[in-house]
Formats: sequence, structure tokens, C-alpha cells
Amino acid sequence: MPAITPSRQPGAPTWFSGHEGQWLLAAERRWLASRLEARPAQAWLWVAPVPAQDAALPSRRGLLLHPQGAGYAGSVHCRLPLPLPSECLGDVILQHPPQAGLDELIEECCRVLVDGGRLWLCVANPCSPFRWRGTGADWAMSAPAHWRRQLARAGLSCVEPRFIGPRWKLREPAGADGDSVLCLRATCMIEAEKRVALPLSPAPMRWRHGAAPAA
Repeated sequence: MPAITPSRQPGAPTWFSGHEGQWLLAAERRWLASRLEARPAQAWLWVAPVPAQDAALPSRRGLLLHPQGAGYAGSVHCRLPLPLPSECLGDVILQHPPQAGLDELIEECCRVLVDGGRLWLCVANPCSPFRWRGTGADWAMSAPAHWRRQLARAGLSCVEPRFIGPRWKLREPAGADGDSVLCLRATCMIEAEKRVALPLSPAPMRWRHGAAPAA
């Protein structure tokens, strides 16, 4: 009996290539794209789990990658380390990144971010019932605190995570741009900023008591 040929892209996670996965990715892209549009002067890097079929991405310059084999494909074909100079990007998005080599990927993202650059880590919310629809998805079900600690170890400063997407059905909850407290929505968005400590300036010299004032 001949083997069944899968319809999905070789090497792509099965669930993210299907209807429900593509719907969730598209909802996440709309939310993330609005954040990039608010920073129009910055170049960006976007690492998605599969190629975007209906990407609503900003028109400004950027790189869109997805895992393929031991490396990445998309705008360029590469492996880690990324073929980019240090401090060349203003924004980086990691949308459901692969668990293999994630520490190295985050370190590379920190390297290519400029001072004050932003990183958005998009992961599954372990408290959401939507995860039950994700059978076969390569989801990392870790609490937001775990991801914040991982980003902090890489030298990034995180803000309070937000939660977007559906709770169960494939529809957006009415009137919400993202909750800032723990809820049951499908996706956890963790925003972090690269902050480089400035060197301390030398203390100003004090005039000696009785010194003549400047003319």
C-alpha cells in the first residue's frame, strides 16, 4: 500500500499548517502587525512557525523566517547565528518558536536588537482551554513567569504579559485588544525591551571654598 503524501509543507508542524492553526496565526499577526506599525522607523525580524499564507505585515523593511530542517527559510536561508550585524534591528517577533535551540535564538535576537529595541514572544497560554484544540501542535505549555525569566537571563526587561485570541471557538472576543491579567485566551504575548546600562558619569568637580567666581 503506498504511503500517504501529506498535504502540509515538509517539516512544518501539522497543527499550525491546518485550518485552526492558520486562523490563530492570522489573528496573532494582526495584533502584532499593529505593534510594528506603531514603530515605523525600525526594521524588523519575524520568526513564524510556518510560512504565512495571508500575512498582514507592515510594508516597511523586514525579514520573515520560518523553521526548515536544522535552519530557517523565508526571506533568507540560514542557520544560527543569524547572518545579521549586531544592533541592526528595532523589533523582533518570535511567534511560537521551536523549542530546539530556543536559548541560542533568543541570544541572537538580543544581539541584533538595537538599544531600546523590542522583542515580542508569542506562546500558547497554558491556562486556556483552546490548547485542547491543538492536538499535534509543537506548543510549549510553560507559565508566563518561565518565559519572563528566560528573557531576563538574556538581558531583556519584560512588561506585564498580555493575552489575545479566542478562548475556545474560532472567533475573537468582543471589544478587547488584549488582557493584561491572566485569563483564558489562547495566546500569551510577552513584550521585552533591550536596555543597556549607561556608564555612570563622573561627579562634577566642586569649587574650592573661596575660589574666585568666573569673570
